[in-house]
Amino acid sequence: MATSTSTENEYKQVRENCGYFELDDYALISASGADALSFLQTQTTNDVLAIDIGEGQNNAITDRKARLLAAFSIHRHEQNSVIILIDKKQGDNIIPLLETYHFNEEVSFDSVVPQDCLIALQGPKSPALMLELFGTVPPDKINGILTATFQGEETLLINKTFTGEEGYILAIPQASKEKIISRLLEVGQNFGLAEVGAEAREILRIETGLPVYGLDMTEKHILPETGLEHSSVSYSKGCYIGQEVIARIKTYGSPSFALMGLIIDSDNPPQHDAEIKINSKKIGVIKSPTSSYSLKKNIALAYIHKDFRSPDQVLDVSINGEDCQVTTILLPFHQTLSRTERASKLHMKALEIYKKEESLDEPVALLREAITLDPKFALGYEALGVFLSKQNKLDEAIALMKRLVEIDPQEIMAHSNLSIYYMQQGRIEDAELEKGEATAIQFEKLIQEGIAKKSNKADKEKRKQEQLNKIEMFKAVMEIDPIDEVANFGIGSIYLETDQHEEALTPLKTVVENNKDYSAAYLLLGKVYEKLERKEEASETYRLGIAAAARKGDLMPLNDMKSRLNQISHVES
Repeated sequence: MATSTSTENEYKQVRENCGYFELDDYALISASGADALSFLQTQTTNDVLAIDIGEGQNNAITDRKARLLAAFSIHRHEQNSVIILIDKKQGDNIIPLLETYHFNEEVSFDSVVPQDCLIALQGPKSPALMLELFGTVPPDKINGILTATFQGEETLLINKTFTGEEGYILAIPQASKEKIISRLLEVGQNFGLAEVGAEAREILRIETGLPVYGLDMTEKHILPETGLEHSSVSYSKGCYIGQEVIARIKTYGSPSFALMGLIIDSDNPPQHDAEIKINSKKIGVIKSPTSSYSLKKNIALAYIHKDFRSPDQVLDVSINGEDCQVTTILLPFHQTLSRTERASKLHMKALEIYKKEESLDEPVALLREAITLDPKFALGYEALGVFLSKQNKLDEAIALMKRLVEIDPQEIMAHSNLSIYYMQQGRIEDAELEKGEATAIQFEKLIQEGIAKKSNKADKEKRKQEQLNKIEMFKAVMEIDPIDEVANFGIGSIYLETDQHEEALTPLKTVVENNKDYSAAYLLLGKVYEKLERKEEASETYRLGIAAAARKGDLMPLNDMKSRLNQISHVES
């Protein structure tokens, strides 16, 4: 790879710890007034009225042909006021776009906000760093927003990733930038904080599949080509400009070209806007290319024709006249671990070290890191409490268990461990109280399980009768039209749910034979073949279904089928 050692180190800091960079290519715009949300509801593709205070969403503006005029995120920090986060390439255009249809509504837009300096914190340790900086839990939901005070300045905190890792934006006054960054670096020493340069940031962005306006998408692209429909479009809200075209594409087809990932077998990444051809026929165009540290290969965001969009296809192509091999891939390129997954890995590592070594210092340090990454990771608290008690640090072990009780008052092991630790300190009365609490919780759970079991039995009987009624209804429809896809899919899904696998085959095969793009039917048919232990037919069904889902942009069944196909392949190998 052509990138430098410092770039690789910056990349690793973000993937493993925490990094920061100034977002000098982004800006905030305010929209306020009694009609601010209702006006934006009519002008944008997503459901603005569904945003509660403290929440946010990705959004877009399109023209009547669904061409993308702007892409941004909206964050509601007050009752009648929102903040729009947008890259500066679009910043000069968005207010005139919104003002085009602004008549008598009580709403005003302002491109000047007090918090005019934006700093991004990115990485798995960024939530813990934010908590240390502000003394308050940062916004937990994606695009969430919170107003806080930092170094005496009112600061906006926005939950936003530019790297695929957990991340935030600190929106602060420009005049306070140096003072605040100094404090940020001081506190960040304990979290591995490092400044991230433009090159590392770009690799991180492309690996996580985030398109940039003006580079990967422009007003020449219709929104469904860009992949934004999965995060920026509501299909249930009221009318907006471009809605009919977007809905029609969703219902009846897929765009000829759409953005996805390519792994490229070549010495160097291709150039931006390079054409991809097979036998002189253009099948795509390269957008953002880079060398990936995660995959150790060259990659690119690229618009690919629908006939070649099935994931994991290996294609012999020419890119700007140079022959090479590419592999199609669903975005993102890099799969980020969740908080719990990271904490679980640290927990397992701590236990493995404990089995081999007498010293508890390293396991304790790993478990401290685990609960810092995921403050609700119960197994981490339990193991750390045990290790600390072995080190005779009973006060700290007790404090940990009390914290776990605060997180989950019904956590039996927290009360049980507290009873043990109190007993070791000779606090007999406290130990008995905690033991009684653990017993009471366990008894309550047994009662709840019994009630749930009875309720489930009644629900199953009701569900069974409903299914029988639906089967009769579907059969009546199929007597009139034997290939009706709704009836065949419905009866096939019921047969699968009720373990009537042989009966499910015919109706589901009827659906896929008569509707080659019905991806959900391929998924169910593949499951039926799996139940019947017909693995080859299941695999072939999933492959056809993945291709159909890729053409339609149906990500949920596509990902499910891909996962199931991988499981079958793993078992067979």
